[in-house]
Amino acid sequence: MHRTQSIDVALDRLGHLQVDGHSVLSLYVDLDPSRFPHLRDRHMQVDALLADVERRSMDDGLSHERRMAMRADIERVRSLLTDNDDAELAVESGRGLAVFCSTAADVLEVVTLAGGVDAAVAVQERPFIEPLVELAPHERWCVLLISRRAARILRGTRERFVEVSHALDDVHKHHAQGGWSQSRYQRGVEHEVDEHIRSACADLFERFRRRGFDRLALSAPAELRPRVEQELHADLRQRLAGHFEVDVERATADEVRQRVAGVIEADERRREDDALAQLREGLAPAGHAAAGLDDVLEALNERRVRTLLLAHGSSAPGFACRACGRLSCGDAPCPADGSAPQPQTDILERATELALDQSADVLFVRHNTDELARHGPVAALLRY
Repeated sequence: MHRTQSIDVALDRLGHLQVDGHSVLSLYVDLDPSRFPHLRDRHMQVDALLADVERRSMDDGLSHERRMAMRADIERVRSLLTDNDDAELAVESGRGLAVFCSTAADVLEVVTLAGGVDAAVAVQERPFIEPLVELAPHERWCVLLISRRAARILRGTRERFVEVSHALDDVHKHHAQGGWSQSRYQRGVEHEVDEHIRSACADLFERFRRRGFDRLALSAPAELRPRVEQELHADLRQRLAGHFEVDVERATADEVRQRVAGVIEADERRREDDALAQLREGLAPAGHAAAGLDDVLEALNERRVRTLLLAHGSSAPGFACRACGRLSCGDAPCPADGSAPQPQTDILERATELALDQSADVLFVRHNTDELARHGPVAALLRY
């Protein structure tokens, strides 16, 4: 069994997982104490999820061999989470839990999640990693691919995208007959295209409302782009970073990632330049910025951070109070409750989670690391 608290490490392992055609049981458990305060409640949640997937398998026409393999996975996960102390260890370290199991392929991955996650279960030939991608501490991107009849939505980061929606609408093709009949027919076709665009943009906005993302990229034929942008909700238009070209209907997720890379890099450079300019101004006397690990952690504890700037790939040890979550560089007792803080291998990961929890932006600096390094691996633009 592999256990990790790093979503990036887990995504890398799961993305390269080889199961030789066997199915993978993916389970997400919500450990939010406000909804599941007792161990009995968490066990009931696990039992309900596993019972649901077992019921669904009865209607899917699985072969006897596949059904037996799935039952073995279910029992292994149930034993792990409800029959021993492993579940308690997971509860102590996070507010969510993800388990990926394929007994036939000798796979058991457990990921503890500092942030909350919606309970979910899936059985498919690859691990169901969309919720992990959305919880990744890096900037969250969404991509809308749309043509006159197809619409696809992918989510992820600059390193990885996962397709979450694929629609193919029955939009009629151009009418060959001339004259008034053709004109009327073509108006009908364009109305269908408008409805197709409207439906895709509504789906995109609904997904954004359920679980937000930071930036949006669009791939559409040039003649459709103004129509798509006009239909986007205002909250989505302000996140639109740029356009790129790709085969909307046939491109794989990896091909989309490669094609959108230019949009992502250009957007990163623009945002880094702007944030670092604000940092230079904010570090002046009476400015609203902080630099260095001590000052930034204190600002995070006081919930004053507007934008957290981190050098990509940086890490630093530190401490966190188990009771209140206060972060610090030293091991002095927590000033709020006097308890001894727990050592953290990477306090910057916890700092990122705390920033997101207080609705701050998180910017991973990749292209101007030398300038940020002059202030330490971390800095912050402050609300006040």
